Amino acid sequence: MAVKVAVLGGGNGGHAAAADLSNRGFCVHMYEDARFAGNIKKVFDTHEITMTGAAGNATVKIDMVTSDLQEAIQDVEFIFVAVPAFAHDVYARALAELVHPGQTVMVMPGTFDSLIFWKEFRKKGLEDVVVAETNTLPYATRLQGPGSTLIMSLFNPLKVGVMPACRTQETVEKLRTFYPSPEAVESVIACGLSSLNPIIHVPGCILNAGRIEYAKGEFYFYTEGFTPCVARTTEAIDKERIALLDSFGYASDIVAHGVGGSIITDDIGEAIASDPNFAKIKGPADTNSRYYAEDIPYGLAPWAKLARAMNVDVPVIGSMITIGSALLGYDCWTKGHSLQDLGIEGMTKEELKEYLETGK
Repeated sequence: MAVKVAVLGGGNGGHAAAADLSNRGFCVHMYEDARFAGNIKKVFDTHEITMTGAAGNATVKIDMVTSDLQEAIQDVEFIFVAVPAFAHDVYARALAELVHPGQTVMVMPGTFDSLIFWKEFRKKGLEDVVVAETNTLPYATRLQGPGSTLIMSLFNPLKVGVMPACRTQETVEKLRTFYPSPEAVESVIACGLSSLNPIIHVPGCILNAGRIEYAKGEFYFYTEGFTPCVARTTEAIDKERIALLDSFGYASDIVAHGVGGSIITDDIGEAIASDPNFAKIKGPADTNSRYYAEDIPYGLAPWAKLARAMNVDVPVIGSMITIGSALLGYDCWTKGHSLQDLGIEGMTKEELKEYLETGK
């Protein structure tokens, strides 16, 4: 009997995961909130997704497509959450009512938000439920139309943090069933600080904001927009991210080594330029894009808030958040998740590391 998994979310990541896992023989329960089900009506009607690209070319059958969350997670061990960060707290509260012992909730990517799920589960007194997060979606992917996904490349290895960290080894071993090369990191904080999107999206979006608004989507983000000055700004942000990782004693690596380029280089501009998949990606059409609306308040801002609490100086990251607030017309410092939302406000570094290890 095929192993059952749940994929929550009907966007780019949800389509790619549901199609890829189904194509590889897993029994997939795909869930989309009823409010947004009309966006993927074709998938609901046909139970099919057409996939092309790096994970194969096929039209695959999805075993279950539903807007009933309880039905979606019934009898599955792994629950893959592939929804925007602004919806994580909603999904955390909903799952806290339904998950049961032995299940693992995997937030793809998390950027610390696995802590929100853990906090909500603890409120319900749930035991023997694991929460984990990845540093990125497993796929560089774009929807091509209703029920059609292009998977441009696969991120390998996929960094994984587990809450509580004492269950990392067993969780990563189980995850190998679905993704071949998960790489365990020290904690969900270490994993969140390895997230790619805030680093490689935000500088380009802010420094190319006028071009993005003018082009309305006809703009190749990584070829036209990733010029030397953008690369230098990206590297400056990366140095601050590494300083925060170092303050915890966590292993770190520069972002150029994680973006999937065809050559090994320490230069982020060269890494981007060496990957033909980046050349295919058009930039956001406007400042409503997740590159802005998600990666600034829900990506960079939590890093800066944690850095402030840990007395680590991150001036370039802070400037990106402040300028991003001016561009977007709202306060990106307060719009995203706070340390209180994550359940870690007021903790010393030692208390936080103990909490990450034990969950208590």
